[in-house]
Amino acid sequence: MKSDQFYAEWWPSGRSGRGRLLPNENTFYIYLKISATLTGRPALVFCRSSDLEWEDQDMGYITSFEKAFFDKGVWCNFEAIDLFKERNPISIELDEEEVLTLAPIFDKICGSMESNYLYKSDLVRTYVFQIIHIAIKIHLQRTNIVRSPVRYVRLTTCGIDMFVRIRLRHKK
Repeated sequence: MKSDQFYAEWWPSGRSGRGRLLPNENTFYIYLKISATLTGRPALVFCRSSDLEWEDQDMGYITSFEKAFFDKGVWCNFEAIDLFKERNPISIELDEEEVLTLAPIFDKICGSMESNYLYKSDLVRTYVFQIIHIAIKIHLQRTNIVRSPVRYVRLTTCGIDMFVRIRLRHKK
């Protein structure tokens, strides 16, 4: 695995004060912010380029990856996923159970990065996909469109989601 294509680490509170990521159009970030957000709850943040900021008291895991890290397979066009489409960060508030589900996956990513395992790139991709799937599931459950009582709205939403997945699969 090329170290310039993927990066992950635990971000303890009190480290380096405030900050903002430098712009890079081809870089994507997933940040599990365990410290409370403005609403007082932990959050999972998805963003591109320079949209991610942190404060001195923030704590969590941060991963960054280049498009080239996902250059093969079904997810080669993963930026078409709604979580990465927006220019602004998408922040999904989490409850305690969801944090307890996601934190061990980030631990596994950090552990895999430090290992000498030959296929650690594939392993890390799998963990990132797992995080993305969990986030999509949580995001869809909390989005009003999916819960809409109007059948055609739900059907359209599901149809668009299926179309994106099929399109991603055939964009090899």
